[in-house]
Amino acid sequence: MTRKSFAAHAIVSIFLLVSTDTSQVTAANMRSFIEAVRRKAPVVYVGSVRKVSVLTRTKFDIKARAIVDILSVTRRPGTSPHEATIDYSSYDDKTPILAGGPQYQLKPGVKVVAFANSFASNIPPGYLLQGSRDELLQRVEALRDALRQMSAEQLKVNEITEDDRRIQLALYEKLCAYLRTPK
Repeated sequence: MTRKSFAAHAIVSIFLLVSTDTSQVTAANMRSFIEAVRRKAPVVYVGSVRKVSVLTRTKFDIKARAIVDILSVTRRPGTSPHEATIDYSSYDDKTPILAGGPQYQLKPGVKVVAFANSFASNIPPGYLLQGSRDELLQRVEALRDALRQMSAEQLKVNEITEDDRRIQLALYEKLCAYLRTPK
């Protein structure tokens, strides 16, 4: 490639980058919209991991499935089953953690809060919280407090309306109440 054609390609590339609609560029970053994604999850529950199985293993990733005993359901489209299935990406000593991707190390007995499409679901980024009951309570309280403090502009960025905020805050309060109750 000649120096002149390289310069022309560089200028065209810069022009395309500058002229790109920034709303579409930021839309690719799911982290920017995590509250909207949680708000739109039709199923939200607290559970305890009963069993974990490795489905496939590659050099870079482990696909695993967890069977979760449902302890409390705070949002559902119909009836509530007694267990849920979560397919997720994992890692271990032989398979390193991926940069930028959500991966979990679920083990029997670990508690989860799942924001999912159904009770048999793949868990996309940010939909799953895991830990002890106290850790989950702290994380849900942090989500609630962050949502409570969002400005009008932050709500817009997170694709949340005032009605959405009210509904989601009520959901977080239900989750907190359940997690505060000793079991």
